[in-house]
Amino acid sequence: DGLVHLLRKEAMSKGVQVTYNEDGTVSIRLHIIVEHGVNITAACRSIMSEVRYIVHRTTGAEVRNVDVCIDSMVIG
Repeated sequence: DGLVHLLRKEAMSKGVQVTYNEDGTVSIRLHIIVEHGVNITAACRSIMSEVRYIVHRTTGAEVRNVDVCIDSMVIG
């Protein structure tokens, strides 16, 4: 159900939300699906670190925070 929901056309813009803050920083919220058995804490920390680094490197914007939301877990 989660995968079918994400593949719909109206869901194309739901995975990433970027907010520009008044102090010139950006806040990023990511919605992801993880596979059963993945170390969720390690995966989220890695994603947050990589997103923060890449956004700052490519845009020069200071990233206030990166939030990772687990929307679903795939078993199989």
